[in-house]
This record gives sequence, structure tokens and C-alpha cells, in this order.
Amino acid sequence: MKQVYIAEDNITAQLMKDYLASRRIDSIIKGELLLGAIGEIPANTFPTVWIVEDDDYEHALQLVKNYEDGLSNEQIFNNVWRCEGCDELIEAQFTQCWKCGGERVR
Repeated sequence: MKQVYIAEDNITAQLMKDYLASRRIDSIIKGELLLGAIGEIPANTFPTVWIVEDDDYEHALQLVKNYEDGLSNEQIFNNVWRCEGCDELIEAQFTQCWKCGGERVR
């Protein structure tokens, strides 16, 4: 399990979790109950989003970046390619499939 996002609040954390789930990436939120302790404990008390499968890490980071950059679904999916090895949709900037390692065929 790897952390991919630090949220400002529980709502933002849930939105990111839902966004990743819509792209078939399982995730969990940690620290969502610590917000009430801000100022009381000397630790990072912001909720964080963690992916369940480590193999999804790079793809999840790219999705988080796209989300933070405010790209629309149309902008994100206009330039995708489909991996011939596993049939996964890959964003245009990648030349190798994140899931099976297959190379992009032009």
C-alpha cells in the first residue's frame, strides 16, 4: 500500500478516492478521524489516500496529477492508446503499459 494524496479535508479525500475508483484503482483513506485533533497533537493530521495495489502506484500518481491540474475527462481521454497485451487504456504521454509493461505500437 502506498500513499498517493494528502487532502485538505475529508471531503477532498473522498473525492480523490472516488476519482481513483472510477478509473478502477482501489484505495483507502487514512487519518480521516484525526482532523478533530488539529492543534492538539504535533503530527500531520490531514487525511491521506492510499492505493491498495502497489502495481497501480505510477498510474494513480498520474491520475492525481491530472486531477490537481484540473484536466477534464475529455482532455484526459482524447489522447489514449490501448495496450495490445492486456487491452488497458493508457494515457498518451506513456510509451509503456503500466499494467503489463507492453510497449506502445505506433
